[in-house]
Amino acid sequence: MMDTPPTQIIRRRVNIDFLSAKADGWPLDRKDTEELLNALSFVFPVGEKFFIESVQAFLDRITDPELKERAKLFIYQEAMHSKEHARCNDVLLEAHPYGEQIEKFTDTCLYLNRRFLPKATQLAATCAFEHFTAMLADRLLSSQESFMATTNPAFATLWLWHAVEETEHKAVCFDVYQHLFGKGVVAYLHRIIVMFFATLGFFITAAVGLRQIKKGIKSTHNAAAAAPDGRPQTGQPNLWYLLKNIVFLRLYTDYYRPSFHPWNHDNAYLIERWKVRYHDLGLGAAPGAAEAQA
Repeated sequence: MMDTPPTQIIRRRVNIDFLSAKADGWPLDRKDTEELLNALSFVFPVGEKFFIESVQAFLDRITDPELKERAKLFIYQEAMHSKEHARCNDVLLEAHPYGEQIEKFTDTCLYLNRRFLPKATQLAATCAFEHFTAMLADRLLSSQESFMATTNPAFATLWLWHAVEETEHKAVCFDVYQHLFGKGVVAYLHRIIVMFFATLGFFITAAVGLRQIKKGIKSTHNAAAAAPDGRPQTGQPNLWYLLKNIVFLRLYTDYYRPSFHPWNHDNAYLIERWKVRYHDLGLGAAPGAAEAQA
């Protein structure tokens, strides 16, 4: 566990105005990026709930006061993510009626995880999925200027805020796992085996989500169109293209190193860059604010 994380986990109250946003009108340069983010938005409400439960199950066993506090802040942030993506999805359903199928599919998969996997494995799975969200967050924050310039303000606010908080708490689950189960061979093998299967789960969920999003796209988005680089903006899900633009291969494979820690890749400076643009959100809620409920 890293003794002093390079960034603070901030408790923020967020209430984004999605009603003014057009559900079927992200003015993005690449429609495939929009489609992937919309698919993931339908995954997040139930996914974040699973993450919260996996950490809550071990809160009483965390003996380090500082780590326990960070775990509580992680729960707060994830609960807020779940709430805001659920509100966003209410708007997105207008253009993507099959979004509910994405949520049901994800919920079924996570139910099977809860039903058949030990709590320790559920925590390890959360560590793995948090690594994926951290990589996505790094991609978004690394290009936040262009993302803001080409994205509806409500959606830009949602995704960049989410990316910042995923970065702030990206090591919490990992630190909880190592605090409870150590860094020995058994804990390490368990962690990387779970990552292998979590990777399969991530790819399958992304593929199912993209398929459902494209299934429900309005007729105006069904006409074949080529992007400036020659790749199709619509048509069949180009999952490989999307994932290779989200997943840093080096960062992904780093997870399999015995000495890996999420803050080996220190990108806290991206959070400071975001705070300049979203000053009010960057301040967070007043200390002592009531925690969001999972």
